[in-house]
Amino acid sequence: MVHRPLPRSYAHVPRTILWLVPGGEMELDGRLAPVEPFYLSKWPITNEQFEAFAPDHRRSPLSSGDRDLATGVSFQQADAYCRWYAELSRKPMRLPTEVEWRYACRGAELAGDAPSRCAAPESVDRSCWHAGNSGGRVQPPERLTANGFGLHGMLGGVWEWVASDANGAEDRRTLCGGSFRLAASELHCELARRESASFADDTGFRVARSFRTQAA
Repeated sequence: MVHRPLPRSYAHVPRTILWLVPGGEMELDGRLAPVEPFYLSKWPITNEQFEAFAPDHRRSPLSSGDRDLATGVSFQQADAYCRWYAELSRKPMRLPTEVEWRYACRGAELAGDAPSRCAAPESVDRSCWHAGNSGGRVQPPERLTANGFGLHGMLGGVWEWVASDANGAEDRRTLCGGSFRLAASELHCELARRESASFADDTGFRVARSFRTQAA
């Protein structure tokens, strides 16, 4: 993949909208794990954003517009984009951790709005693109209702890479959230799978940044 040199001005690069996720705690493996406040993209990275870094990226025919979500992105490419974006912006951009991602996904539940496992069909259709309403393609997540943290499309849409691995194996990485190809009944905030770091299919990513690092 060809990586474009850093442009002269950050202002000339299509930027993602980072949304502040408030800190808190969530149950993890039977214990409460603290989560520091952090920033996370309101929706996954789009084609025009990703192609500012990788101009030879091949758009999926199922997500081909400039502002459609970039899909067919490997963990290696997602991680490299975050490093490039961090250097460009001079801010510590990165992939979210799996704990951060799951906490952000459960925003609606934590806000008392909806369960993490979407049980009611009308709730799923309002907030998730899935096999039953996507028309067999990636759809714009911002067209649906945001969760309690103001984030769109955390479930369905595209599988999202997070900064974790499986059992310490560096060549195995984690995807969260499912995609437009899954049935609504399969979507929940603990949904994850492990794939090779070079795997690329209905896969995309969001950018994260630690709040306290930024504020220091």
